[in-house]
Amino acid sequence: MTTSHQSPEKPQSGESPFRFERPIIRGGVVLLLTAVVLGSAGCSKLRNDSNTAGGGGHAGTLADNSNTGPSSPPAPPSSAGEGIPTTWEASAISLNGKDGETLTLACSPGGTAHSVWGSDIYTADSSICTAAVHSGLITFQQGGSVTVELRPGRPIYGASERNGVTTSDYGSYQHSFVFKTPNMEAVLREAEDATPVLWNTSAAVVSFEPGKTYTFKCPSGRTESSVWGTDIYTLDSSICNAAVHAGKLAPESGGLVTIELRPGESSYKGTTRNGIKTNDYGKYGQSFVVK
Repeated sequence: MTTSHQSPEKPQSGESPFRFERPIIRGGVVLLLTAVVLGSAGCSKLRNDSNTAGGGGHAGTLADNSNTGPSSPPAPPSSAGEGIPTTWEASAISLNGKDGETLTLACSPGGTAHSVWGSDIYTADSSICTAAVHSGLITFQQGGSVTVELRPGRPIYGASERNGVTTSDYGSYQHSFVFKTPNMEAVLREAEDATPVLWNTSAAVVSFEPGKTYTFKCPSGRTESSVWGTDIYTLDSSICNAAVHAGKLAPESGGLVTIELRPGESSYKGTTRNGIKTNDYGKYGQSFVVK
């Protein structure tokens, strides 16, 4: 056993008055010191044996005697509601982050809807918290914590209606964001393979390049929206309604629609097909057909 405190030696202030001690006294002192040392060794062994027996399987581990009380419990995990406090108006642009960066944000309870462009992949100037409601991650009433990943821009952003939020479509934009979820990759693949649109979304949302094709996903439950032409449609015609008119889409179930961009026509003739009445139009510079 190692003693933690040693008695300090007294300073030598001169000759000791006991310099000429008799040998018998010195012998007694030696015997006394020997007994102290042996007793200390026995005490040390008893403590070591006790530690080994009650070590809970951690033989050879030295006990930490720096804390005489019980060990402190580990810190509890972070609350699910933690994150950077964020207003419902805030967009990803306000985060001043870089593409590829992830941030966890806390949307306050009692939120209100603000503008959102996109569906699963959102423009960076969209309201983060409102987009989170659209994605089904939080609610307006309760708010909550969400993690976003900043991403590069895209040539087109879709639109859809979910969880009481209707988003808008948009063309090319320089920056995007998505939500980090366990099924994020599958959700993003679906959004990239077919851009979600509403029944009033026109093909004018895309960057015009003759011969280029785009695939869209129309929701179920048709709503009426304007179409000009027959088989060849003006670029500002409703994609989904033109697809029904062309016989490529069922209005009740919706589904995937692929269009091909074409040059403009000198005139467009309206007809009635599959319950859709399209309109006549004169010269228009850009067109599309349903594949």
